[in-house]
Amino acid sequence: MTEFETATITFQNATVAFQNASLWAAYIQAGIAGLVGLVQCALIFYGLKLMQRSNTDRQRQMDLAEKRHEESMSALQAQAVSAEKQHEESMLTLRTLIERTAPR
Repeated sequence: MTEFETATITFQNATVAFQNASLWAAYIQAGIAGLVGLVQCALIFYGLKLMQRSNTDRQRQMDLAEKRHEESMSALQAQAVSAEKQHEESMLTLRTLIERTAPR
């Protein structure tokens, strides 16, 4: 085998090794890209879960606020009815007092 043939074979072996290294680098790159994609999907899923939990908490707070509002309005209505009744009684008492003390 001549020196040229030996150099050609060595060069071919180096080229094959470089191609193998490039192939492995492509596999590693694809694996890393896949891993990054999975992590991104996991983060998106986690974000959606947080948003859902936040929405549930906000809805619970709104329901509680609505219940408190209804209770407050019911109590206010009861106070208004009581005040109206007390006003009518006071006016009746005043009318009776005026009738008793009115000159005849």
